[in-house]
Amino acid sequence: MTTSCHQFPIDQQLKRRSPSPRSRARCAHPYAAMNKPPVLFCILLLLVAPSIQISTPGDPHYWAGVVEFSSDRVDGETAETSTTNRLAQYLSIINSPEADATDVLAFPEGTLNRVATASFVPHPKDAIAPCNILEYEPVIRDISCAARNRKKYVVINLTEKARCPEAGDVRPCSADGLYHFNTNVAFDREGVVVSRYRKFNLFGEAGINTTVYPEMASFETDFGVKFGHFICFDLMFNEPALELVRLGITDFIFPTMWFSELPFLTAAQIQQGWAFSNNVNLLAAGASFPGVGSTGTGIYSGRHGELTTVMNHEPQTKLYVAQVPKMTFPNAAINKIPQTKGTPAQMAKLYLKRDQIDKYATKDLPMTSNALLQDTVCYESHCCNFTINYSVKPNLQNTNYYRYKLVAYDAGRTFDGFADGQITTCAIFACSSANYTDCSRRFSATEAYDEAVTFNTITIQAKFANNDETFVLPNNVDTSIVPFDVSETEYTVVPSVGDPTPHNIVTYKLTRAHSDLYTFAIWARKFEQYASAGAANPVGLFSALVLIVSAAAMGGLAKNLWQC
Repeated sequence: MTTSCHQFPIDQQLKRRSPSPRSRARCAHPYAAMNKPPVLFCILLLLVAPSIQISTPGDPHYWAGVVEFSSDRVDGETAETSTTNRLAQYLSIINSPEADATDVLAFPEGTLNRVATASFVPHPKDAIAPCNILEYEPVIRDISCAARNRKKYVVINLTEKARCPEAGDVRPCSADGLYHFNTNVAFDREGVVVSRYRKFNLFGEAGINTTVYPEMASFETDFGVKFGHFICFDLMFNEPALELVRLGITDFIFPTMWFSELPFLTAAQIQQGWAFSNNVNLLAAGASFPGVGSTGTGIYSGRHGELTTVMNHEPQTKLYVAQVPKMTFPNAAINKIPQTKGTPAQMAKLYLKRDQIDKYATKDLPMTSNALLQDTVCYESHCCNFTINYSVKPNLQNTNYYRYKLVAYDAGRTFDGFADGQITTCAIFACSSANYTDCSRRFSATEAYDEAVTFNTITIQAKFANNDETFVLPNNVDTSIVPFDVSETEYTVVPSVGDPTPHNIVTYKLTRAHSDLYTFAIWARKFEQYASAGAANPVGLFSALVLIVSAAAMGGLAKNLWQC
């Protein structure tokens, strides 16, 4: 039965409310045939089943909600009190009217509990609904109950504990005989744990273990979509994220506490690029602590780009809901939900790291008005071809403005010492002065500046290896730290001819004029030379936050946050 009066939240099911137009339409057919009053029918239906399946396998869309989540830290607050308060916020969101329209809800990484309040998690093969089973902590029990009561798929991220050793793991156990994992848990509409994923690619997470090998976690839904899921820093690696794509999964849930970095790795920027390049739906739920660099939540639909996306300059707890087109329905309507973005001055409150760009090969963009530039920049054998039509404001003396570099790179970098990786890129990015050390650094909130350069069109073209060890994606971000809409760009990949090994020629174009450009790039990760972070960090390491953010900027949060 697909009829739904889902606009009534479970905790108000006996309280009359006006259903949405979609709810009225779905209630219309049964009571018309029965000649019964519509409101009475809906109330009777709710008494039988408080929430009914919204989307079906035959629908071209499903409804998803992703949560940007922040919670104030209280000095001296115990882990138990903190977890209780956060759990109450999670339950409030699940039970909120805003969640009524959703089939699936996703929460971010690292915002629910801690090692001191870790919970056992049922193995999905046991098909257990931990609701009211006292073996499990409230973070598992209560959310299982909420998923059951609201008849929704719910994915959370938490700190899990498990008895050590597990089968196949011969590594030494800790003294307390427990593992601790950074874990995603997926509940179905009956509150049953249907999937569990333990993060493999750790990034400075004190006291957190990894599995021996990366897990490939996924679950089926009753609306005809199979979800894969992974966590934060996993996005930067071949396994498990890209392996799940190769298995044919087209929809992903991505809990994250991402710490953004210019010029290529701000949260929404990399989320959209990853979803676009793989042509998959990505549901990204982000922790919201902008003062230490963490924000970024959105829903992305493959080559259609963002359906909704947000980067915050102030902490926020909010559910974002979108209608997601199924990949099996290529002609499904695309309904985007524009979000108000912060101004560059407001977004200066968002702390951003800076990539290790000082060894890049570069050329200056000439500050010449109404110019057409064709140029090539090479880093050793990796060459990038640029064609840029742009204009420059006159009379820029005594004013601040962004200058731009054309760059090429094909070599290694470290991710704050917790993993190494090779990057290949062709890019244009902004610099806040003529000094290269100010590239990928923004003007502060108090520094006024002119938008001196308008890019009318940009074409970047280069050759990239075509193999499973190279992942290439389009990459851009504006001065408000959100990506351009994909309708303003063109991205093509065609096989290169005559190479001794398979290569592609990748072309990325900006087709709409922008004077707020910060980065425009083709960006790639090469995996073959480097081990994953998980393999290098089997038992977790100390928090990277203490390395990347000053104590003043952190505002006392570092001791309670882990990084992606």
